Amino acid sequence: MFFCQRSSYSRELETNVISCKPAKRKLEMSGTKVDVAGFEVLFEDTVFFPEGGGQNTDKGTVQDIQVLDVTRKGTSAVHFITGELSEGTKVKQTLDWDRRFDNMQQHSGQHLISALLENEHKINTMSWWMAENSQNKVGVSYIELDKPIPQDILTKVEDRCNECIQSAIPVTVNTYQLGDPALDEGHTRGLPADHTGPVRLIKMGDVDSNLCCGTHVDNLAHLQAIKLVFTESKKGKSLLYFLVGSRVLRYLQQTVDRERALTVILRNGPEDHLDLVEKMQKSLKTTTKTNSNLLKEIAVTEANQKKALDPKPDFVYIYRREGDSDYISTLTKELEGFLLVVLVGEEKGAAGQLVVTGPGDMPTLIGKKLLELLDGKGGGKGSRFNAKINSFKNLDKIYQTIEALVNAQK
Repeated sequence: MFFCQRSSYSRELETNVISCKPAKRKLEMSGTKVDVAGFEVLFEDTVFFPEGGGQNTDKGTVQDIQVLDVTRKGTSAVHFITGELSEGTKVKQTLDWDRRFDNMQQHSGQHLISALLENEHKINTMSWWMAENSQNKVGVSYIELDKPIPQDILTKVEDRCNECIQSAIPVTVNTYQLGDPALDEGHTRGLPADHTGPVRLIKMGDVDSNLCCGTHVDNLAHLQAIKLVFTESKKGKSLLYFLVGSRVLRYLQQTVDRERALTVILRNGPEDHLDLVEKMQKSLKTTTKTNSNLLKEIAVTEANQKKALDPKPDFVYIYRREGDSDYISTLTKELEGFLLVVLVGEEKGAAGQLVVTGPGDMPTLIGKKLLELLDGKGGGKGSRFNAKINSFKNLDKIYQTIEALVNAQK
């Protein structure tokens, strides 16, 4: 059993380095998984909790070297750090306490919520997921339940959770050997297959008794508050999203900040935001439909102009910045039989669309060549070629490129 499990409120530990080996891990950095080079280190003991039991890994420093990740392998905690340490030396581990205490609040809060749901409402926890917190976004964790949860029960459970917090119910941690009758009262979804040694029993007064490896608060008063945010249905089950402790306050502040920003944009009070947004959506839907109809009419007019040409042109090239898929469809329908190249999209900003239609292999030949000029990606065979366009910087070269390819085929 690790020091972090024996003393969850400790923030530092001096211990010895057992081994340090170069390694690489794929870690999430700013929302993206990246390969990171570092070192895997084993210590005689650790203040860092290794990810497990639904609880996120601790982070911090060892001799000012960053600890990015900690995982459990059998009875060992494997620390992934950014610098090298000498084997056999004594070092000081320093915990990122804000992260640890947040993890403790979310984990103990989950135990409390699940216990009240099961004991008082016969709604069982199947699994749970602890969301990561970030500087810009509050992580909202969830519990997977074996059945949907009505709103009235949701309200009752939230009230009961906060009653328990206000009652300052103590949380105790005791260890027992496997087979000890004391473990029979503890709820568990099963121990890890590679578990060895004593088992921890976490008790929250008379509210809950649970087998768990994680770090927990020693009194429910330290949870501060619990907010059950919302639920989602999931194939006869449900996901219950929740916040505990400091996350409640941060989530509230972010919500207030968004509300104030919307008040400035919408130029009206928060109580009118929903009505105003609904009106804007209806207006946008009407405007979009009107624009689409106008573009169809423009496409018909442009097509008639091309069909009226005498002699018939070798190809038709049309670029319209504000064009859409309906505009393209109308043109291709009206100019069936022509070698047609249609390009739509902004010259700066969002991606555009390229469509080439016509006889033989010319659509594919022209399409592939234009992709080189327009930084596009797409394909096709036969009479149609479709592509997504990322750059319009060579827009002035499109006509000449098409003309050269057509003349080369004569």
